[in-house]
Amino acid sequence: MPALLITSFIWALSFGLLGNCLSDLPASFVALARMAGSLAVFLPFVRKVPFSHAMGMMGIGAVQFGGMYLCYIAAFHYLPSHQVALFTATTPIYVVLVNGLMKKKLPPLHLAAAVLAAIGGAGILWKGYSAGNGELTGIVLVQLSNLCFAAGQIAYISLKDSWFGGSEASCFAYAYAGALLVTLPAGLPSGLACWQEISAMQWWLLAYLGVIASGVCFFLWNYGARRVTPVKLAIMNNLKIPLAALISLLLFREQPNMFLLALGCLLILSSFLIAPIPPKKAARKQASGGRIPE
Repeated sequence: MPALLITSFIWALSFGLLGNCLSDLPASFVALARMAGSLAVFLPFVRKVPFSHAMGMMGIGAVQFGGMYLCYIAAFHYLPSHQVALFTATTPIYVVLVNGLMKKKLPPLHLAAAVLAAIGGAGILWKGYSAGNGELTGIVLVQLSNLCFAAGQIAYISLKDSWFGGSEASCFAYAYAGALLVTLPAGLPSGLACWQEISAMQWWLLAYLGVIASGVCFFLWNYGARRVTPVKLAIMNNLKIPLAALISLLLFREQPNMFLLALGCLLILSSFLIAPIPPKKAARKQASGGRIPE
């Protein structure tokens, strides 16, 4: 849980940086830069792993990070930014559904908690809604992005400890390599077209987002994901939304709807309360990263 909380705080701050400092850069290049920075910071940890493990990690990274970014970026061509943010609030539902599909079991309380967290997140992000050309396409792209991120998380937490050879960081670079391969075709041309116009401050922000907000935080997120129950992981996917709203209010002087912010926070907190508490043995196993201490 601490890893998920730390990551949520950092991502909450990153929303403001993207919207206020990097909005004039091509989104595809920003995605490429973030994945390149992520791979760079984890290259020193690379160790030789079985080929099947390397391909599996690259596949998870390609879906959870690369596929997520590509669909998310493409959605901005069809929806305004606030509506893109609004439709990302459904991610907890996909986490619960994908986990239920893999385990062939979907507890009603898990789904109820995820729906409550989704409603709370959407309420905070609500700024009105108006349909436009390509609306359905944009919504579908955002949902595909959410599904990619959710599927990657569930796939990662299902891995056995033997995959990591004693250290998750040692093979996480393979996930970033898979994501980089996916974002490279769209990001490289746009980057070559705009790199001379990027300011020094923006380069520093891209480095921060690549190394910290993506590289370190995606690792921390997946690390923490293996140590909580899937339903708690689902809810945590939307914790960054109220945190981002509060940071925007305190640091960037934006004025969110305080009623919706309070209501959304209440719903997200309530979703934790209705999430069933796992049996003691299962909780010990989850907290130890998949092992029950002897």
